[in-house]
Amino acid sequence: MNHKIRCVAIFTKRNNEEAKTVTSLLKEKIKGQGIEVIEFRKDKLDFPGSDVDEKLDLAIAVGGDGTTIKAFRLLPHNVPVLCINAGGTRGILSEVSKNFVESILDPLINGKYFTDRRIRIIAHYNNRISVPVINDFVLMRSELNKTPMFHICVNGDSFGQKMDGIIVSTPTGSTGHSLSNNGPVIQENLECLLLTPIASVNRMPPFVLPMERITISASHDTQLVMDGQITQEIPKNTEIKIVKYAYDAVFLRFKKNNTRQLNKLGYNI
Repeated sequence: MNHKIRCVAIFTKRNNEEAKTVTSLLKEKIKGQGIEVIEFRKDKLDFPGSDVDEKLDLAIAVGGDGTTIKAFRLLPHNVPVLCINAGGTRGILSEVSKNFVESILDPLINGKYFTDRRIRIIAHYNNRISVPVINDFVLMRSELNKTPMFHICVNGDSFGQKMDGIIVSTPTGSTGHSLSNNGPVIQENLECLLLTPIASVNRMPPFVLPMERITISASHDTQLVMDGQITQEIPKNTEIKIVKYAYDAVFLRFKKNNTRQLNKLGYNI
């Protein structure tokens, strides 16, 4: 991509001085080029009287992965996001850290970047549709003294397992909750799903599936956690259908890196 940008939205991690400092620098430099800057206010963009879809060229998430995930959830689906790790921890979703912001300002302002798409998934349950998630759905038992039987169906083929919960991850989310439960890291460009059991009675291993529809239900009440940020109570025996979302998450990148996840996890040469 090589065009001049006109309008940028900035999401900043709340109550974090590092993130605020980086945002101040970005605003100064970007506005100095005559580019409009729109800031994130509470749970919406401060963008009165305008059509966000038509006006926004890109967004910048300044913080950790949580800030990036929230930005994707609130933005129009076609807006690419530049993720800057400032005030986060590993920042696995980020393109650059706070120390390299100055180096990317010129290519950013002049549109010298490319976009990188990642699949998202949504869940259907009780005539409702969840928010799209870029990382994972985590389905956990609500009652700590009861271990549910989870029934999982993949394109008509089904199995059951008693366990505390199950994680359904995208390849992007394979470095999230799933990795903490001994799941594998899956290269982000692949179109597949990762199912990772949580404390299964028979020690069922994680397994990878093609990007197919998955239906899950549990014999007891559960909690559905979406990207670690939104929780929904799910009554027992409720079917949850998980499918690919129609719109990918679009990341803004400056260089190609097929081992990005491993590098962010500390596996550098």
